[in-house]
Amino acid sequence: MAAEGMKTASAWAKDLGVPEKKLKEAFKAAGIEPDARKRVCAYYAKASAEKAKKMIP
Repeated sequence: MAAEGMKTASAWAKDLGVPEKKLKEAFKAAGIEPDARKRVCAYYAKASAEKAKKMIP
């Protein structure tokens, strides 16, 4: 599994209370790359998720 505190965009969207699609778009718009990968799954750290959330209008 990914490192401690790492979650998928979907999991972060639930935790942060934002739509998953908007969060994924924010990751892409901000140029934020996944902090870790395991096969096809991308995992993000809390700091990355919060940075992306700030970009959501």
